Amino acid sequence: QIAISILTAIATTLGVTSCMG
Repeated sequence: QIAISILTAIATTLGVTSCMG
């Protein structure tokens, strides 16, 4: 569950970063 949370946080960060350009 911890690993999933970390991967989710990374995915979210990458998503926001890509959206912000």
